[in-house]
Amino acid sequence: MADGQSGAGAEVTALAESLQAYACATRQYLGKDLTDISQVTPKTIGDAECDRTLAKCLKGLGEDWFTSIVKTANQIFVDVPEAKTGNKYKFYRGGKFVDSIYNEWRRMKDGSGLTGDDKWNPADIWMAKKSFTLKTEWPTLRDYNRYIFDEFAKRNLIGISLKKLDPKGLANSKIFNAGKPLTAQFTGVKLGQNMFDSKDIYIQFKSEGKDGEIQLRNFSSRPEPSSWQGEIKGKTSAGGKIGGGVIFQGAVDTGIQRNKLTFPRETPIQKPTEANFKEFATMFKDLSGNKQPLANLITEAKASHRKDKTWWMSKYIGVNLVYTMIKQKKIGDLCSYMFQYASSATKNSSIFIKYS
Repeated sequence: MADGQSGAGAEVTALAESLQAYACATRQYLGKDLTDISQVTPKTIGDAECDRTLAKCLKGLGEDWFTSIVKTANQIFVDVPEAKTGNKYKFYRGGKFVDSIYNEWRRMKDGSGLTGDDKWNPADIWMAKKSFTLKTEWPTLRDYNRYIFDEFAKRNLIGISLKKLDPKGLANSKIFNAGKPLTAQFTGVKLGQNMFDSKDIYIQFKSEGKDGEIQLRNFSSRPEPSSWQGEIKGKTSAGGKIGGGVIFQGAVDTGIQRNKLTFPRETPIQKPTEANFKEFATMFKDLSGNKQPLANLITEAKASHRKDKTWWMSKYIGVNLVYTMIKQKKIGDLCSYMFQYASSATKNSSIFIKYS
């Protein structure tokens, strides 16, 4: 439900996810759609196991959350009709059962290309039949993912990713990693005609008929190469962040030779050479369509570097990467790679259903 939150924001997320599990248990207990969060009581939540108490959830969340949670719970029971009759399922947020699911994946994490649990499966809650027992000690991640897929298909184990709903909207659901790869078609680049407009650059794409953008920028106030990363923007069905190291590994995986790329840690930050400024200005002019003479853009680049080295680092990395990928005719492949990774829909991710 949240991406990279900390402090109070992370606690609100934990409360909302736990209350979602409690609401699902209540929907099962009552055998009919919920109409109000007041129906969720200590008596109705016996089939939920969470790491936050019901009392804390109700106290820590507001009416907008309650509306979202009720709508989502009702939609889950539409999408999983097996749950509509009888008390067949348990609903989990945190705890030993959830840990056991992720511990098996963590055992095979090395070599997967995935940096975190949420890129393997971003489920915020899990629902499992009471008769279900998780099998572990799979020989490969591919075998484990196939097992998770099969149990999802049999409605034995279902990972559920959550997003706070628009109070006036409906709960929409989408299954990820069900066999058909999630794709994104590259449509263009946006970085502004004025060099110092911003420190980011956008890769534009279309996925499932919806337009979106991948923002590439430094997310720190200091020129730290490790803080440069990407983030999905727009109205696409999924979104998230992707680290700079993963982006550049994705570029290599598309077939680009490493020596053709300038990795973040190789960026000339403190003392760029004349050749660095000329190269940057040339790439910027090509990508932006700026009509100024190259000499003017070189002068602007030097002035911008003196004014803000964080801007320079962020812009240089993004412009260099995008320019290189376009010239190497690999930008479409990188676009799909980044979209899949940020959406937890890589070849090594596992099946889940997302509500938004």
